[in-house]
Amino acid sequence: MKYVLTKNPGLLVKAPGKILRKTQKHFHPLKSLQLQINKNKRKKTRRLNNYENPKRVLIYVIYEDQPQLQSYKLFFLKALADLSDKVLIVLNSTLADTDVKKLEEFGQVISRENTGYDTAAFRHGILLLKDELANFDELLLVNDTNVGPMKDLSAVFQKMSTQKLDFWGISYGEKQADFTGFNPYGAIHEHLQSYFLVIEKNMFQTPEFLQYWENLSDTDSRNKAIGKHETVFTKYFSDLGFIHGAVAGNNEDSAMYIHPLTMLKKFDVPLVKYTAFSNDTDDKFAWQGLERKTEVPDLINYIKNETEFPKEILDEVINTIKHTPHPEHILIIDGVENQIPQCTRYRVINKAEQLRSFGHDVWTVNASDFQMGYAEYASQIIIYRTPYSEQFKKLVELAHKYNKPVFYDIDDLVYDTSYTDQLEYVKTLGKQEKEAYDSGVRSYGKLMKLCDAFITSTTDLKNELSKLGKPVYLNRNLASEELISISKQAITKNIKDKKKIKIGYFSGSITHNENFDLIRSAILKILKEFPQTELHLVGHLTIPDEMKRYKEQLVIHDFVDWTLLPSLVSDMDINLAPLVDTVFNRAKSEIKWLEASLVGVATVASDIGSFSDIITNGTTGVLVADGMWYEQLRDLVNNKTKLEVLGINAKRKAISTCKTTKHKDEFIEAIHG
Repeated sequence: MKYVLTKNPGLLVKAPGKILRKTQKHFHPLKSLQLQINKNKRKKTRRLNNYENPKRVLIYVIYEDQPQLQSYKLFFLKALADLSDKVLIVLNSTLADTDVKKLEEFGQVISRENTGYDTAAFRHGILLLKDELANFDELLLVNDTNVGPMKDLSAVFQKMSTQKLDFWGISYGEKQADFTGFNPYGAIHEHLQSYFLVIEKNMFQTPEFLQYWENLSDTDSRNKAIGKHETVFTKYFSDLGFIHGAVAGNNEDSAMYIHPLTMLKKFDVPLVKYTAFSNDTDDKFAWQGLERKTEVPDLINYIKNETEFPKEILDEVINTIKHTPHPEHILIIDGVENQIPQCTRYRVINKAEQLRSFGHDVWTVNASDFQMGYAEYASQIIIYRTPYSEQFKKLVELAHKYNKPVFYDIDDLVYDTSYTDQLEYVKTLGKQEKEAYDSGVRSYGKLMKLCDAFITSTTDLKNELSKLGKPVYLNRNLASEELISISKQAITKNIKDKKKIKIGYFSGSITHNENFDLIRSAILKILKEFPQTELHLVGHLTIPDEMKRYKEQLVIHDFVDWTLLPSLVSDMDINLAPLVDTVFNRAKSEIKWLEASLVGVATVASDIGSFSDIITNGTTGVLVADGMWYEQLRDLVNNKTKLEVLGINAKRKAISTCKTTKHKDEFIEAIHG
């Protein structure tokens, strides 16, 4: 430190403050004093523990998802029962009477509703036995996820008794960030894993122990069970001065699941976790985002040849794992992640609703939250507007290896800079901004090209994508049942001002200024000629100076949540949808027409792209050629009846042909058949 300070004089001023902050971070005198007091207290009570010949009570939790009770659970239970003076078996599932009778040979059997995972079952058992616990020296909390024993359990208990601990288990879980969102410490500390715990009398007889379980509630999800109990129990009681340990001396890299043979041979562990047998190929680790070599084939040989564990039970375990069906689902990965809410809603949420209406189980996940395991049992994978990464490259490679089709969904020409360079917005970007924007565009394209086929929202976009030489399936943007319902309510509540003609322009993004410029002169004429008209502007838009002279007819709205948009749109008489005729704009979808149509508002749109595809001119909307905007708008302003008829027709078409439920299209044919 002396050398560093003399070489960096500025640190002489900063050092005392840094040292103080570091000391404050790691040294809490009151907490440290309380911990020492607690440790001294436990040291005294520990002398009362019976480590030599303890009387044990076992709470064994079973959840059975097979038609009958699996043999390995009975075998492990027998080994534990031989060491225990009382056995309470808590069932988190319904078993056949014959299986219950087998369990009753070892102790009392109680059934409960399958809620709260094994955490709630342990709680149930402890509270049931609370008045009897004083009669015992050790409390065993064990669940049915253990295959074994592969060696003499009594020797394991004898070994651990020499350490004079207050509680112990087989293995520790590693320190890590709190992935559960429920850990009260804000981070996951090293903790004994809860599948096998032994608790001495000086601990389970304290008021704090019973209070812990009485206060433990709502563990009805895996993350809650882990975050509220498994990753809390060890630290909570350690802070109270109790000392703990584990049979295994190796707790890194999820060793019980990834290195089960190593744990048996080198670390004196007497059991194998049931799920460890499922990691029987290197690819099983790849589906978990890991690069590991499986030990399972060698593990099986070792158990069969070097232990006395019954071969027929081991074979049953392996066959059950291999033949247990895993329900398939369709996975949609959202690269937009609601940063553009309209995109996530139409291309992810609504697509999932459409698929579910045909009976598919659909999972959706943000790209940043994606884990490989989400895709392991997916029948098809849809990647929406997600940039390239090595993780997604690996996903596509694994999917191909296991014959899982991978679709890339794109709803704009944002995968090639030859398209985006045409945007006026992009032309205004500075050099660094342009480089960053182009990098994102190329990243979309790079991942796209790895996929098997494309899904897209418009005919023109489909035609452009077809140039890449892969199948392209049309899946237009559709209205969700919720949007239809909200739109109906908006119509019911809306009372229009009959003296005014309200013209709405709902700008969707920062690229839309150039489109408004297309109709600016026509709008100015309309505002001047028809004082009863109002122009309502919503979204990202620069208001032209010459339009400000009509400020009495100009109404500016902030962006609103999509659930409030139907109410705003329903108050309009005319919905404007101008598009400059470019290849980029021809690829855009007809969402503006769809959302206005659902509330019975007529749309006046440029005669290009999807508007030309979806609108029957003069019946479900009005299509306008460049240079004809003023004439068309003037005609509609003068004819409210025509506006009403257009709105009614458009609404009828939107509800009958453009909703998610049971909507068949090329995409559904490709997925559903």
